[in-house]
Order: sequence, then structure tokens, then C-alpha cells
Amino acid sequence: MISVIRAFRSEVLKFRRWSVLAGAGVMIVVSTFIAYLTFHQIASGATSSEMTDLIAAFHTPQGLVSIIGQARSLIVAIALVMVTANLAAEWSQGTLRNLLVREPHRLRWLAGKMLALVLFVQLSMLLTLLISSTFILILAQGQGIQTTAWTSAEGLRIGLSFLDNEMLCLTGFSALGMLIAVLTRAVAAAVGIALAYVLVVEGMIGVVLPQVTHWFPGRVFNTIVGATVPLVGPRPWQGYLAALAAAVLWIISFVVVSAIVFPRQDVNA
Repeated sequence: MISVIRAFRSEVLKFRRWSVLAGAGVMIVVSTFIAYLTFHQIASGATSSEMTDLIAAFHTPQGLVSIIGQARSLIVAIALVMVTANLAAEWSQGTLRNLLVREPHRLRWLAGKMLALVLFVQLSMLLTLLISSTFILILAQGQGIQTTAWTSAEGLRIGLSFLDNEMLCLTGFSALGMLIAVLTRAVAAAVGIALAYVLVVEGMIGVVLPQVTHWFPGRVFNTIVGATVPLVGPRPWQGYLAALAAAVLWIISFVVVSAIVFPRQDVNA
């Protein structure tokens, strides 16, 4: 356990790099901008069919979460890229051998690194939602829009439930990114495959076999969030508890496969 903590602490220090902080910065800025555009369209009286459900939920306890949740796809994509690229870079940059000299127990090092990465993406997501929520609340107050429902007990309950499921969702995508990085061992390939799978592959298979893809990891991770607030994600076709169980099983599977493959790989650079 001590070696895992040491690996965790050494990885946390790397998050001071500008390239890592830039990912969190982009997540915050773009997500807040998307929330602003959504709020502005509703507050200005937009009547498009795409906005009907959001307009109906605007003055309900789901209103705030529905607005800031419109950037979910971006948050997931950035988190997936950050985890995948950061881990795969250890092979591409040739730093893995030196790291394993300091910590020869590979699984302990991998556990420490992934704990640090998951913590970083979770904190980035929390900061993003906090900033965008505060920004929207200030805008609403400035325009005289009633926000009592958003900050009511029910609104806070919905927000916390959304946050819990979103944290599990990001953990799932982080585990998926870890597996892809371990299998590919190259930044470009890992990031390309991860994004292609989440954004394209599951969708293409869903056109042909829609009922099968309901159990695919990307769909499952997203539906557990949609179960709380349908306006920010698809509803779980199989029910929330079944989707939640499937999400946990997928995470365990990704971790187990990575733990089997990683110790058996050659490290040549």
C-alpha cells in the first residue's frame, strides 16, 4: 500500500504541467460557454423544437442541472483523452522503464497512477460544474429569473444524484482509457481508438443492433446519468439498477484485463 501511495504522489506532481492543466482549463471554459448559450437561448424566448424539453424544465428543480449538463459529452471526451494520453505517453516518451526501476511492482505503479488520474479528472469535472453552475445562477439573478426551484431541497437532491452518477461515469471512461492505453502503448493510437469507439463505433453498431448496444460500456456509463436527469443523457433501457450493475461490471472487467496484460508486456524503451 505504501508503494501505491508513493506512485500516486509522484504522479500528482506531474499535474502541474501546463499541458495537463490546459485540458482542465478547456473543460471549464468550453463547458461554461455551452451552459451560457443554452441559458441564453431559453431566457431569450427560443421556441425551437430541440429546446422544448429544456424550456419545460427550466423553472423546475431540474432546470440548473439540465443547463450545465448540456456539456456532458465534452467533459467525458476531454476526461477520456486526458487519461488515455497521459498513460500511453509513458511508453511513447520512453519514461516507463525509468519509472519501473523506481517501482518494479508494475501493478502497484499502475494503481497509483490511475488513482491520481481519476482524482484529477474528477476534480476537473467538479470544478467545471461548480463554475458553470455559479455563472448561470448569477446570470439568472441578474435577469430577474426565479431560481428558487433550482436551489430547493429537491433541486439539491437532483444535483447530488447527478453528480454521483457523473463521477461513476467518468470513472468508467477512465478505466476504458486505461485499458486502451495499456493495449496500444502509443498516444496517437490510444486517443484515436478511444474517441472513435465512444463517438463512432457504438453508434454505428447501434444502428444495426440497437438492443445489443444498450449493454455496451459507453452507452451504459451515459445512461446511469440520464436516469437522474433525462435531459442530459439517454434513459437506461434496461432500468437504472441493471445499468448501474452493468457499469460496475464493465469497470471491474477493464481493471482486471489491464492487470493481466500490463505485467506481461515487454518494456523496451
